[in-house]
This record gives sequence, structure tokens and C-alpha cells, in this order.
Amino acid sequence: MKVLSIGHVVFETPDITRSVDYYQNVMGISVVDKGDGAVFLACPQDRHSVILREGEARCKAVSLNVSDDTDLGDVLKELTGKGLRASRKSHSAPGTPDLIVLEGPEEIEIELTHAAKPSEGSQSGQGIIPNRLGHIAFNVLDPQLATNFFVDVLDFKVSDWMGDFFAFLRCGPDHHTINLLRGQRRKMHHVAFETRGWDHIKEACDILSDLGYPLIWGPGRHGIGHNIFIYHLTPDGQTMELYAELDQMVSEELGYFDPRPWHKDKPQRPKTWEPGISASNQWGIPTPDRFRD
Repeated sequence: MKVLSIGHVVFETPDITRSVDYYQNVMGISVVDKGDGAVFLACPQDRHSVILREGEARCKAVSLNVSDDTDLGDVLKELTGKGLRASRKSHSAPGTPDLIVLEGPEEIEIELTHAAKPSEGSQSGQGIIPNRLGHIAFNVLDPQLATNFFVDVLDFKVSDWMGDFFAFLRCGPDHHTINLLRGQRRKMHHVAFETRGWDHIKEACDILSDLGYPLIWGPGRHGIGHNIFIYHLTPDGQTMELYAELDQMVSEELGYFDPRPWHKDKPQRPKTWEPGISASNQWGIPTPDRFRD
């Protein structure tokens, strides 16, 4: 089994109307399907990016895409053969005929399914309109144990560590798809969407300001992954990142990230970074206290 990319995130929200309004009119992510009490929204490059359901404000699940030639029946046998809790589910979302629900580490629910073509729903033209869902980060109690699960079970690769408490994991060319950060309790840390570039980040800053969503960090450039970033809070108080210029590793054989002018290491290879400003933000704006849990 080979995981290729992130698929979508499933959020529960106490006010689904408010959340739909935020994702449509602020983030610019279009509603493409509705059904079974859920609202399905998509960026231009995704089949679904966000699925919203009523409930306590939380991330309920993350979907990961496997290759088309992967037999989900074989995947289920492999997972249950390892003593893992997994089950098969049909028609959980429009355009998703079959998936595996896997009980991951640290109460992270993982859905495994085949990659699907982007949705054909029209984009509203309002809001930020990011390209796609990019990655998701979780607070966990034991980041090393959780990392071992993603590496050993799902064939993720470790891109970088910050100290011994923050892991960055990739399943394709993107520097990270899953982040695991030691925290005091298990929860989603942040979710991130890819923009078109620096000009798009500037547009997003203006849109967020006009609509009453102040930045809580950024603009800046992370050292780890080297992406330009901004962060704000959703109406449910979840941390939302918009980013551009994330490091890419196109060739696993070469084992280094595609050369960029802002790299300090040449070539830039996976490593353990010392905690500090060079790892979190090369432009010098310190990490806000709220990001440490």
C-alpha cells in the first residue's frame, strides 16, 4: 500500500450554517455536494477538501489517497492482520464508492480511498480560493510513537524533526502532509491550504482583513519546509494556515529537496532542526504562545 496524497478533512461544527458561510465566502471553497446531514466543499484541485457535519467543534477524520491499482480489500486484510482496527465503508461521500476507515494513532481517524478527479462544481469567485488542501497537523502525546505508525503502516517518510517534539511527514513530493506535535492533549493543531504564490498570500491578507479575520501569525517563512505562511482562526476557533512555496522532493532517489534560493543547506536534506527562530520563521517573527500546545 502506498499513500499518494491527502484527500480531505472531516470537521464537526456546532454551527454548520456559519461554517459553510466561512468556507464559501472567506476561504472561497465551493459547496459541491450535500447529503446525509453533511456539506461537501472543494478547492479547484480537489474532489472534496472539507466535509462539514454537525457536532462538537473538532477534526473528526483525515482522508488519504492511495493509488488506483491498490485493492482496498487487500489493504483491509493487511491492516487487520497487523491487529489494527479497520473496517470497510461504502458510499460515505458522493464520488467515493469505497473506503477503509482506520483507527490511527493518538485517536486520529484515517480514511483510505482511491484518488478521485477534482469536482466539477463551479467556483463562486468570492473569497481566497486556495488551490487545494495541503496538510494537517495534530497535537499528540507521543510524536515518536505516532510517527512510527505513519511510517511503518502507511509508508510515510520523515522529512524533518524539530527537536524531539515536532515531526514533519511526507507521502509524496510535498515536504509534509502530516505534522505531529507534542501537546498536552490530543487535538488538531492546524489545517493548511496551498495558495498560488506570494501575490495570492497578499490577496488573502487583504480579504481576511476586510472580512474581519485578523492574522494571528505571519506573513513569514518557516525554516522547516521553507513555506511562506499566514495563520488565522476559523469561526470555530481552529487554526487555519495558508501557504506557498513549500519544499518539494521530486526524486526520492536523490534524497534532497528541490534547490531553492532561500535554503541555508545546499542540498537541503531531511534532518533534525534545533528549536528556535531559524526553524519556525526565518523572517524573525517569534512563534505565538498559542502555537506551543
